[in-house]
Amino acid sequence: MMMLEYFFSIPIKEDGNPDESEIFTKRDIFSKMNIKNDHSILEDYCAKYPTLFLSFKDIKATNFEDIKGKVTRLIQNLYLTHIYLLQSSKLNTVDKTIFQKYLDRSLDTGDLEASIKFLSMLMFKHFNQKVIVLIDEYDAPLNKGYAQKLLTQEKIEEEKDLYFQETLSLFRDILGEALKDNIFLKKSMITGILRIAKESLFSGLNNLGEDSILDKNFAKYFGFTENDVDYLLQKSGMNHNPEIEKNMKSWYNGYSIGGFTIYNPWSIMNCLNHNGVFKSYWVGTANTALIEQALILDQFQEEMQTLVEGGYVEMLADPKMVFSDIKSSSNALYNLLLFSGYLTAEKIKPTLDGMTYLCQVKIPNQEIRGVFMSSVMKWVERKFKTDSREYRSFVTNLLSGDIPKFINALKRYLEASASYIDSGKQAELLYNGFMWGLFASSINEDYFVEKEREIGKGRADLLIIPKETSPYSIAFIFGI
Repeated sequence: MMMLEYFFSIPIKEDGNPDESEIFTKRDIFSKMNIKNDHSILEDYCAKYPTLFLSFKDIKATNFEDIKGKVTRLIQNLYLTHIYLLQSSKLNTVDKTIFQKYLDRSLDTGDLEASIKFLSMLMFKHFNQKVIVLIDEYDAPLNKGYAQKLLTQEKIEEEKDLYFQETLSLFRDILGEALKDNIFLKKSMITGILRIAKESLFSGLNNLGEDSILDKNFAKYFGFTENDVDYLLQKSGMNHNPEIEKNMKSWYNGYSIGGFTIYNPWSIMNCLNHNGVFKSYWVGTANTALIEQALILDQFQEEMQTLVEGGYVEMLADPKMVFSDIKSSSNALYNLLLFSGYLTAEKIKPTLDGMTYLCQVKIPNQEIRGVFMSSVMKWVERKFKTDSREYRSFVTNLLSGDIPKFINALKRYLEASASYIDSGKQAELLYNGFMWGLFASSINEDYFVEKEREIGKGRADLLIIPKETSPYSIAFIFGI
């Protein structure tokens, strides 16, 4: 979105006049990129449009007043970005007085609702050109509210939640004013994960087009293609190391979108910038609270463990799925994970309604697999009433060969959390998750951890084999 803002926007000096030097620089930069192959787009759009860009990703709070205060500050900063308008001879005194009101943050709810549309009108007057509006992570403020309630309520009832209703109303009105019947608007682009409510934020807008990772129109632009990655490896000089190319695929690709194999661009660029060091770069850069809370709920553990083991889960992919269903519907959770980039869909088959898809989903790569393994460990910690530090100490007792100490600690965990009535699938799930959380999340960097590997005439439930980097040289074979 920032790249789009840079491409479209007209560089401005402090006095409000176009910065011809910066315009030349901008066009020179893009003339070296693939967009140069479509000369008309470069000529007609680069540095040609007044552009508004704002992101709601940091608007997070537990009550409406704090949400409103943060939105007010965001709008103030947006106006500060365009403070040159106070010097414009094309704006009248009333326009500038209202503009100053936004700078002073002396705003009521009506002012907030009209903020983007009013600023687009002023920019239209100044440039005599319709405005492009870019809005990133429009749904982030409500995601946070869902995450906070997820572990405490059986189902989030939107109609009874005052925080939800007030926040939804504010953002619906801001976006509605900006995007519906705004005669100063050229185009708009909006990003988010899912529709937030059955009555969408965009209800009443009939001119929105939607594209998701289930659609083919822009499939190859959701990330880097294999050709893109090969080119970057060549430019960085890392293509001479076959191990880097191999590991890059296992760590960061695996997304199947519209027939393309897609890599996570943020992770690829960070990996190249760190000279081929492979680790989790993307995880933790976004608002993942809702996902983190959902992944440790009891009812999802069986399928979470299936995914960690490399298996598939069948689901009904629905771009209009709502967050409020997550706790009561595993399908809603998988939609959240799919559209957030934590799962990838294979064998996509449209249903008869023409709006949903039957899919098999899996964890796309090693970077994301680490998130799921950590969630299993957090779930086990919660079930066994322990924490990660104590957990790792417990693992070290085993790996260092102090078996009596390990057994005594294990007995304490089981006595504190397990019941003699636990049996069947539930008990198996608990102990299976315990072993996975224990080993796969704690020691996978220094050990090979394999599950149910066939050897000779049987199979071991769990193998732990030290790598050269392991501080201990003992291997283990488990029957759970």
